[in-house]
Amino acid sequence: MSSNPSIQLSAQGISQYYGKFTALDAINLDVRQGEFLTLLGPSGSGKTTLLMILAGFLSPSAGKLLEHGVDISQRPAEKRNYGMVFQGYALFPHMSVADNVAYPLRIRGVKAEERQRRVKHIIEVVGLGAHLDKKPSELSGGQQQRVAIARALVFEPDMLLLDEPLSALDKNLREQLQTELQRIHRQVGTSFVFVTHDQGEALALSTRIAIFNQGRLAQVDTPQVIYDRPNSRFVAEFLGKMNLFPLQDVARHGSQASGRCGDSQLHAAAPQPLGSQAQLLAVRPEHMTLHTQRPEAGSGNVLPAYLGDRVYQGASTHLALNVSADQAPINLSVPGDHPGARLPSGTPVWLSWPVQHGFLLDA
Repeated sequence: MSSNPSIQLSAQGISQYYGKFTALDAINLDVRQGEFLTLLGPSGSGKTTLLMILAGFLSPSAGKLLEHGVDISQRPAEKRNYGMVFQGYALFPHMSVADNVAYPLRIRGVKAEERQRRVKHIIEVVGLGAHLDKKPSELSGGQQQRVAIARALVFEPDMLLLDEPLSALDKNLREQLQTELQRIHRQVGTSFVFVTHDQGEALALSTRIAIFNQGRLAQVDTPQVIYDRPNSRFVAEFLGKMNLFPLQDVARHGSQASGRCGDSQLHAAAPQPLGSQAQLLAVRPEHMTLHTQRPEAGSGNVLPAYLGDRVYQGASTHLALNVSADQAPINLSVPGDHPGARLPSGTPVWLSWPVQHGFLLDA
């Protein structure tokens, strides 16, 4: 039993098996009171399976689920005071917005006066006060999704579970709804558990992110920590763009380590002792600078490269840079007016980045 009052729900050793296939493998994960926790991972990684177990739609094959220390693993969904928002809106087409939102209160026997008060309040929270009497067919996709969120919140659930609710929307509308979700979360104060495979969405919305890979938890932390210091190559490459340099003859000196990449000596932060595996130097593209002439000493790490493919993206140009024949191209974006954006493929250039922005990962 957890003694931490801030932990609302605790998954302890949760596993889910389908025959010989392991969908979840001994997941230990806490949901903290009032947080926005995102379950992030590629398709088939187990994130939606865990959400269905939290909701009560699935019973785990092993492990237990504790709500404020009480085992609710076998408690059915209707006995858990959780709201659920699916990717499809699942609205009643013949009902108005107000009636759709009021439905959970009606089936719970809430009296008409209190029902109207709650519906009006939550409709204002999601910004649909002018649409109370409209049918779902008269609303945009984003408005329909906000109705679904209002319906899931109107009965004041202890937790809101959201299964990829924005994935069916176009890019601009999805970004608008991200802002709305943040605002709604702050306003209602309910714990949100949000499933997505969109890395940008996870970074924008979350208090913490839990990254799944093949049924296991790869890392759980704040967006900033996971982005700046991923604990594995999988997390580094899955969340955002990451450039990786294989190092030879790696040695640690104090809080830094050095190794050879081709003919260049590279350095990285190394606050912990080195492991026995081969090492990769990892650095985010935004910390790297492209030079058309070799920079002077004191610029940190400097590495020669050759321009490869380019992709014009309006305000910026994405460049692929070749460091050696046996290494994947390095990714870098530069402003559209950068001299490197106009040079032909094969042109020799140099890359530099501060030592403190590089770190080591096991290969």
